[in-house]
Amino acid sequence: MNQDKTREKIVIILGILTTSMLLFGVLCLFIFKMKFVGNIYEETIEYGEGWTYTDGEKCDLLALDFNKSGAIERSADWKELSGTSLCFETTNLIFNIYLDDELIYDFHPKLGGLYGKYYGEYLHTVKIPTFDEEKVLKIEYEVLSTESRWTQFRYMEIGNSWSYIKNVIINYAPRFAICFLIFMFGCVLVIFGVIFGKTSMGSIETVSLGVLAMALSVWTNGGTRIFTLITGNSAAVRAVEHFTLVLLPMPALSFTAYLTRSFKNIFIWTSTALTGINLALNIILVATGVTDYHEILIYTHINILIGFVIIIYLIVSALKRKVFEGRGVLPMLGAFIVLMFSGFLDFANYYMTKSTDVARYTRVGLFIFVALLGFHEVRESIHVSEKSLDADEKNRLAHIDGLTGLLNRLAFSERESEIARKKNGMCVFIEFDVNNLKKVNDNYGHTEGDKHIIGAANAITKSFGQYGDIYRVGGDEFIGIIEGFEAEAMAAAASEELIKNYNTYNEKHNPPVKLEIAYGYAVYDYDRGDPEQAERIADDKMYECKRLLKQEDAINEAMSKAGY
Repeated sequence: MNQDKTREKIVIILGILTTSMLLFGVLCLFIFKMKFVGNIYEETIEYGEGWTYTDGEKCDLLALDFNKSGAIERSADWKELSGTSLCFETTNLIFNIYLDDELIYDFHPKLGGLYGKYYGEYLHTVKIPTFDEEKVLKIEYEVLSTESRWTQFRYMEIGNSWSYIKNVIINYAPRFAICFLIFMFGCVLVIFGVIFGKTSMGSIETVSLGVLAMALSVWTNGGTRIFTLITGNSAAVRAVEHFTLVLLPMPALSFTAYLTRSFKNIFIWTSTALTGINLALNIILVATGVTDYHEILIYTHINILIGFVIIIYLIVSALKRKVFEGRGVLPMLGAFIVLMFSGFLDFANYYMTKSTDVARYTRVGLFIFVALLGFHEVRESIHVSEKSLDADEKNRLAHIDGLTGLLNRLAFSERESEIARKKNGMCVFIEFDVNNLKKVNDNYGHTEGDKHIIGAANAITKSFGQYGDIYRVGGDEFIGIIEGFEAEAMAAAASEELIKNYNTYNEKHNPPVKLEIAYGYAVYDYDRGDPEQAERIADDKMYECKRLLKQEDAINEAMSKAGY
């Protein structure tokens, strides 16, 4: 035991040290910087100012007039720019970058098909060649979208490309982490719903919530840039995010149908059909090049708003019908309403402001939704666990003898049936009977009789309990079962121990009537006969033992009277 505790302490100490070292190592990645000779890579330098249109007019890189010119330029100081990387982000612009007349970067992504007309937001790190005289840095661009919000240069700086990417990851990591964790939470719900859903209704609830969480996490990931960095394909990321937005009404409606018990409601099926039609139109119109997701986004928003209205109607109707009473769904309902409200705020924000973060409020609402849902699931798990423990306790009590604490006749009957179904192996049935219990009850009362029974139970358990199970099946009757090919030898050894144990009880407690326990056992082969036949043989042997014990008692009593 002491060695085990020492090992546990060593494992705990090693775990703490390892975790501390890992955390320290991760912190070092962000705290300590690599030192360079010179200062070119030491810091990043903002590079968004000093640009002009080709006609010499000054311009603001972050607010270009895309109707003014298709090119901007600025002087390039070789001491500042030579050998560095030009790092920036664009949205829906294709362009070439020149150093004087030398083309150093060409960005013309291949679009079309399900990618649509636009590539969304892309991060660029352009390696600047080494040069030793002042030159002109020029960017010739072409606009893919005429809407200024979705056509931009952003965050231009010069420095180390890896430092730029690291800073992007750090800036967007909290958003991405939330989306990733919620996505994994949704995956877990879907898996549990499919595998462990005990009813079709329960499965619909869990799977719908899981799919809804996964879809929203993918859509609200828009703007984190992390997937773009990982895949290098912002157009594909954009298409996936849009399709999840198109499909959002389906899991939301499915969950609402479960929550409100409205699967046959015509509005549910109407909205689901509209979602399917909208999805088909998006695929056809975008894949054929007729339009882009963004240009028909209004129809997706309208479909989602229709879904909002239907969901609100169904919830209000369910409240009137008192569907939610006694079902413990209020936390889920509250979380769902918070999620819908945050989505509505993002829709309003999209049309009323120029923000490019179209999921700002939904991201917060989704976090609250998962937190409340997690609280609900934990509470339900505790409730189910308590019910299970209560059921287990009731089941245990139903199988336990109240006086001795041994298993009772019901438990024995179930075990007997279980043994009868087995085909391979063997066991030994041991029958026990307490002698003179009626004499104890009649002359000294049932309290003394109960003590006699408890003493017998303890002696039997101490002798046979280490080998098998003991059952009290009647007032003074017990049965033991020992399984295995060594069962007969174990029963023989335990029988000798039984005599010693009840004699020890008599010496220690000096009962008014000495405790004696008759016993008999028989072997049962699982592939021969039946358990009851073996039990009858054991019972016959027990009665023979009982007869011999009574004869012995009579002889001892006669000798005692005769003064021997």
